Amino acid sequence: MKKSLVSVAAAACFSLAGLVTPASAEIPVTLNAGVGYWYFDRDDIRGYEPDDTTTPYVGLEWAFNDNWAAEILYAKEDGADFKNGGPDMDVQTWQLGGLYYGGSYIGNQMRLRPYLALGGGEIKIEGDRFDTVETTVNGGGGVRWMFGERLGLRLEARAIYSVDESETDYLVSAGLNFYMGKVAADPVVVERVDSDGDGVYDDRDQCPGTPAGTRVDADGCPLAVAKVASIKLKVNFGFDSTTVEERYFSDLSELADFLKRFDDVQVDVEGHTDSIGPEDYNQQLSQRRAQAVVDLLVNQHGIAPSRLEAKGYGESQPVASNDTAEGRAENRRVMATLEVEYEE
Repeated sequence: MKKSLVSVAAAACFSLAGLVTPASAEIPVTLNAGVGYWYFDRDDIRGYEPDDTTTPYVGLEWAFNDNWAAEILYAKEDGADFKNGGPDMDVQTWQLGGLYYGGSYIGNQMRLRPYLALGGGEIKIEGDRFDTVETTVNGGGGVRWMFGERLGLRLEARAIYSVDESETDYLVSAGLNFYMGKVAADPVVVERVDSDGDGVYDDRDQCPGTPAGTRVDADGCPLAVAKVASIKLKVNFGFDSTTVEERYFSDLSELADFLKRFDDVQVDVEGHTDSIGPEDYNQQLSQRRAQAVVDLLVNQHGIAPSRLEAKGYGESQPVASNDTAEGRAENRRVMATLEVEYEE
């Protein structure tokens, strides 16, 4: 049974690696397979003392987000021995529970992710003269080393406590894991230079060398105006939310007053998301966030709808790294920026 389970799990893992491509892989599931080692702390099972033994295992994880996942794990070993010469025994267990991951990057793609595990299930030990099925709870931890976008190595130690027999056994394991979820490409960061510090990058600055403090237009050339009024709105959102929190109401009032002061100005209200979830869903979510801000300006402050345009950009324009919770929170935003030239 051991050879059969290991070979089937390995074949499934590498077949998926060949068949599932980043373009079609959208299910946040990880397949785990490897070999474990039982350390039996109990001294007696129906008069026999079990001997420590190896076992193959397979498992599946479903990721809810970057940190939390649900897991089902199954291990079975046929023909294990007893220390005092009893008949062979078969040991199998299934465990269902949750995983909490931390994470840190090493290089561009490789990352080391420690995790904690907690759950429950059953362990079954049977021999020629007995058969016992016990309810269990388990807890432990491990580390996953991702050495590619999808393939990684997992090391784990877990204590499995029998509720029925008040005995604790230990299962340590090592194996491969293959992630079948969507892999987001890292954004390409291009370094741009603004030599004269006027806010316009050199590649489109038509008036280089502008003196410090000079107001310039979009081409980097000095503005022939008396004064400039500007305002910038930024509203951040919770995960998967389109609700504008009350703490931003005063900022919306200031933008509304600005629009009433300059009644011929139109504004684009830009919505954005982090990179969690399918790209097409994030595009729709960003549009709904932008529309939520537009609706407040129209319904509560009387701004004409024709002056406002909601534009969703999805996850395409991050302002911070999507690899951290703080960065993703910054990317879940709606922006509106206005600059008006006027004379008094």
